[in-house]
Amino acid sequence: MDFDHRRVALVLARGRAVNGLVMLALPGVVGWVLFGPEGRKPTTRALLRLVGVRDLVLGVGAITTLKERTMDAEWVGMGAVADAVDGLVSLATPGLARRSRLLSFVGGGSAGAGLLAARKLADDRKRTAPSEVDS
Repeated sequence: MDFDHRRVALVLARGRAVNGLVMLALPGVVGWVLFGPEGRKPTTRALLRLVGVRDLVLGVGAITTLKERTMDAEWVGMGAVADAVDGLVSLATPGLARRSRLLSFVGGGSAGAGLLAARKLADDRKRTAPSEVDS
């Protein structure tokens, strides 16, 4: 079975966009699931909305560029970096609920898959003629 990096990148991007929408629309619910009672505080909800906007923009940007086959490796790579930072922060922050630590493993796995997909997308671009956007 061949690893379809473009499909993996598209699944990650769609998941990121949906995740962003959910954090924007239901920050209290997401906060409670991830952080327990602390997740319903106004500051936590505001921060989740900020992260939701980031994820929505990164997801839609990646989906668009994957479909157009332009700058796709860069958008997928930026999402992988965001996932890695999310994972490290959730692992290293003292005082978080135990269930919040699971986020570090999800973030790390998503970051690894996104990084591999981004590298393969960049390699594919080198094999084809450069587009106007890439020059």
